[in-house]
Amino acid sequence: MPLYEYHCLDCNEPFELLVRGSETPHCPDCEGTRLEKLLSAPAAHIGGHELPICQPMPAGGCGLPQCGTGGCMMED
Repeated sequence: MPLYEYHCLDCNEPFELLVRGSETPHCPDCEGTRLEKLLSAPAAHIGGHELPICQPMPAGGCGLPQCGTGGCMMED
């Protein structure tokens, strides 16, 4: 049962959703079904160390759709 990240095109809210089988995903805020599936980095463990989810890029930001072009929202 994969966990997906979505962006609702009706209410503009991002959310994560566990999708089972042939279920049609819907927004938990507005019940909308016009959704955009987002790219996300999987979490992984290697040798006891967790890989970071957000990697800084030279131009700023981490490349995740949520961060846009104005810098990474996960940076301090």
